[in-house]
Amino acid sequence: MTSLTPPYPYPTPNPTLIKTYNLEKHFEGGYFNQTVALESHPAASSTEDRLHPTTAEGRQQSAWGPATTLLGENQVKDESPEKQGGRLDATQIYYLLTTDSYRGKMHMNLHSHFHLLHQGRALYTLINPTTPPTIYRIVLGHDTSLGEVPQLYVPGGWWKASEIPEEDRLLLDAPDAKEGLGKELKDSIGCLISEIVIPGWTPEQHVFLDEDKLKSMWAGKDGWQVYEKYLKSAP
Repeated sequence: MTSLTPPYPYPTPNPTLIKTYNLEKHFEGGYFNQTVALESHPAASSTEDRLHPTTAEGRQQSAWGPATTLLGENQVKDESPEKQGGRLDATQIYYLLTTDSYRGKMHMNLHSHFHLLHQGRALYTLINPTTPPTIYRIVLGHDTSLGEVPQLYVPGGWWKASEIPEEDRLLLDAPDAKEGLGKELKDSIGCLISEIVIPGWTPEQHVFLDEDKLKSMWAGKDGWQVYEKYLKSAP
């Protein structure tokens, strides 16, 4: 491996990913685009509908978002799914970490979420808020010989942060990269995933970790300082 060789196959560079998938900056860090929102309402009738299939609970589902256009079903977003018994059953997004935005801030979703890898790799730090807390550090990647996994499930109620591994970012400190010859390398380090939240993501079920909550998990003991860099207030 030379100093300018990407650490893993990365067929589509980050600028192309951002443009192709219309990714925008995410408030947690990184880039994203919501591609599907799956909503359901009480069935209006017992008649089965191709666009609005009836679930076992007697609810009719409909979806909106860019990914639904692949099936020729560009449905209109319901701005208020909670009205008339409606609910958001699931949401799906693209999420991208790049060398310019390489870390997502530590946060908690009250709903379970699933991470499916497309390319690159990322280190996930998960905290189960027991006393003392239980910490998991898992790499989402394609190299199973290194213990990397291409799928990751995170239960609701756990703290989570993702980042490009430090050893990948340090490749940009190579002399050739510092001299401006490493743009191709810079654009080929990152992690693109799809993330699915069930029930669907809403602002009410999301919270950032702050210093008080972090310290409280360690009950006055040292150890919390290792995770201070993941706080929203951290640079």
